[in-house]
Amino acid sequence: MNGALDGIRVIELGQEIQGPYATLLLADMGADVIKIENRATGDLARRTTVGRIAGPEAPHAAFQQYFLVLNRGKKSITLDLKHPEGKAVFRRLLATADVLLTNFRPGVLDRLGFGYDTVHAEFPRLIYAVASSWGPEGPWALRPSRDMLAQAASGMMGKTGFAGQPPLPAGSILADYSGAYMAASGVLAALYVRERSGKGQRVDTSMYGTLISMQPWEIAQASLTGTENRRAGRGTQFLHGVWGAFRTADGWIAIAGVDEDRWEVFCTLIGRPDLVDDPHCDNEWRNFRGDKVQAILDEILPTRTTDQWMRAFGPNDIFATPVAGYLDVLNSEQALANNYIRELDHPATGPIRLAGNPIRLSDAPMRDFVPAPGHGADTESVLSALGYTADEIAALRTGEAI
Repeated sequence: MNGALDGIRVIELGQEIQGPYATLLLADMGADVIKIENRATGDLARRTTVGRIAGPEAPHAAFQQYFLVLNRGKKSITLDLKHPEGKAVFRRLLATADVLLTNFRPGVLDRLGFGYDTVHAEFPRLIYAVASSWGPEGPWALRPSRDMLAQAASGMMGKTGFAGQPPLPAGSILADYSGAYMAASGVLAALYVRERSGKGQRVDTSMYGTLISMQPWEIAQASLTGTENRRAGRGTQFLHGVWGAFRTADGWIAIAGVDEDRWEVFCTLIGRPDLVDDPHCDNEWRNFRGDKVQAILDEILPTRTTDQWMRAFGPNDIFATPVAGYLDVLNSEQALANNYIRELDHPATGPIRLAGNPIRLSDAPMRDFVPAPGHGADTESVLSALGYTADEIAALRTGEAI
């Protein structure tokens, strides 16, 4: 079976995470993604290796894991978009493409002669997607950014952590990854519109806007009350008490609330049946202002192991799960059963388990994982398919256009 985007060609002008991850999602669905890289350095992600983070003695210290997970399954060509002949190659490539996706800072492609108006006039069916930091308009549009700044400016960092302590970013690169999902979603919508209208259009998404959109309940509460919500602490901005992570005898367990139908059995399981009718532990108190019950759980839950609590809570439909580390996730039966963790057999490392794509289509399967391309590894084959002869490709290389 073909992938959902089989026959769709995507040209990527991206660096590091947001843009490359968006095109990776499209590649998983079957799109032919051609990544254009700087001749000298390539994508900045190529500079980060296992050893750069874990030290030179780490296993696979020289392996470019950062680049792999954002670029597996793509093609790579080198191209100098400042070079006149490089620009000509790019135009010929755009003529074969369905989507151009970039996360370059706004204005870069305009200065190179490939702004939206110019490209749309020449290639009216092309989807022109921009995954930016702050959005296309407003006083911040040209401001530099990274994931953490989007978390800070969106309000998310300011609500994470405990009152009186420093604001905390998420434990993963949340703005970049979620911004990529939003960019890919916008591209899919624009492709659907083109099927009906025959016309391409510009798609704009941003990390900042994505994170704002991921806090609708929280922002609405502040809008309606005119006051700041409390910090999330161990729960969320609104849900405290029987919410959050609790220490056990050998680790941590997360509990996501106990409703009225489960409260009596929960109290029995923790050995505190007296709490069933305690007015300071009723449904509203224990879920929204549950300092008392949280303190009680902090005393009781460390008396048993995580597994012991899970064997008690699971059969009684209590919303609880162990707090996992990444090594736990890599070996999770649930993650493996759903291909949320998948294996890639890489020539440099052997089999590696990696994060998978969470989307499943019954009639259009995701592609198998294959290694990321070498820097410019597909330049000759891509240009040959565009009609360039071997001599012309050699001349472009000698002239440093590719």
